[in-house]
Amino acid sequence: MTAIRRVTGPIRLLSQRLLHLPRARILAAPVLAAVAVATGAPVAAPRPPLQVLRDPPAARLPLRTLDQMEAAVPLSLPAATAPPVAAPPELSQAPLAPDEVFGFAPYWTLDLAAGFAVGRLSTVAYFGVDVSGDGSLLHSGNGWVGYQSQQLADLVTRAHAAGDRVTLTAKTFDSDALHRLANDTGASAVLVQQLADAIRAKNMDGANLDFEGTGNSDRAAFASFIRRVADGLHAQNPHWQVTVDTYASSASDAAGWFDVAAMQPSVDAFFVMAYDMYEPGVASPNAPLTGYHANDQGAVASYVAVVPRQKVLLGVPFYGYDWVTADNQPNRQSPSPPTPVSYSEVAAGGHQTYWDSNGNVPWTAYQQSGKWHEVYYDDPTSVAMKARLASDSHILGVGIWALGMDGNDPALMAALVGNQRLVKPGPEGPGGPSASPSAPAPGGQGSGGSAPPPARPSPSPSPKPSPSPSPSPLIQPGGGGLPLPSPTPLPLP
Repeated sequence: MTAIRRVTGPIRLLSQRLLHLPRARILAAPVLAAVAVATGAPVAAPRPPLQVLRDPPAARLPLRTLDQMEAAVPLSLPAATAPPVAAPPELSQAPLAPDEVFGFAPYWTLDLAAGFAVGRLSTVAYFGVDVSGDGSLLHSGNGWVGYQSQQLADLVTRAHAAGDRVTLTAKTFDSDALHRLANDTGASAVLVQQLADAIRAKNMDGANLDFEGTGNSDRAAFASFIRRVADGLHAQNPHWQVTVDTYASSASDAAGWFDVAAMQPSVDAFFVMAYDMYEPGVASPNAPLTGYHANDQGAVASYVAVVPRQKVLLGVPFYGYDWVTADNQPNRQSPSPPTPVSYSEVAAGGHQTYWDSNGNVPWTAYQQSGKWHEVYYDDPTSVAMKARLASDSHILGVGIWALGMDGNDPALMAALVGNQRLVKPGPEGPGGPSASPSAPAPGGQGSGGSAPPPARPSPSPSPKPSPSPSPSPLIQPGGGGLPLPSPTPLPLP
């Protein structure tokens, strides 16, 4: 597999039936009863003490890698000829409500925006415009091209018509700029005014703040900066939604970049970036629900312990990671950093799918150029389990990074909002190691196959929505749901 790249050309739109469904709510509890039955999940044992997670290093900041990759490919989109249609007052003035479904629309998937299932969302966040160290918005780069585009204007209009609010993400990952923003009290005033002007120019409904730093030297100053910006934006319009993107570790890491407890009085919600939690040097899940050293259960538990649960959004990835490994057995060591791959790429590969019962996520293996690869990602079953966690935890809702990475296939979105028929997860792995590329299992099954998946699915026909193994019978959702499995830490090799 190759790195995620922008898709151009036509793509199959969602069916009219799906596009015109009323706003979906998170109904994953009954759906996950089927998952529990299918997996034979036992009744959960008493929960262990909260884990103390640590912030990711600079090289693994959750959104930085993809943004840097896409920023290197110039974006060409036509400029908007008119501003988008504004949200009606009953939408723009409504507070955030339970069962929020928050979806990021990054600039590199705007060419797919006509197929986004906006009827199943409640907030769309355009990602995003860059911020300099003095607080001013940079009127350059791919993010600004997307902000000025007709595609974004059309998306805002369509989202408002579907009953969604639209927010503008302000972002920077530059350590020098972050230090200046945190310590220059004038920078917050500049950002508030310029961001407010940009929000109004596109008839948007608030802001999302994505400022990913490391270390704790600016921890207190940065929390004060966020509060000044959030308070300033609410002073501009008290109905605007202001959310902040934070790490899965941020609520438990007292020495980390984000002090969520200090920021929470001023912000409406935290988008918890519960991904990029893989084990270093080991083929492992991007977003394990349970097990390993960091997982969704631990992240949610740590957040609700320090901030109001109605301010927590659990971020769910529509992508995974591809690891080079010595063979096709699970959790093998890898000599190089993994490559991000979208769900649509994985689904298009068509390889045998396995189930990691430790992390409750799927994985697959394949051969390319004489090397084995393992891919850990999320599919409809694992996404539904994450939605179940959010529902059972009574947090504000769930979020998506990112719209378009599923190729606009409806399966992941249906799982996220509890309307997906699920298949029984597949086997945990191949029967035995296959180190030789010359001896794959027959038909590309079992050992993962010898043909790599395509770099991107062909626009027509669209990739099949479910990478789960057949011929497992479909399981009908129903019942009251069973407890989620208990975490089982995985020792590093």
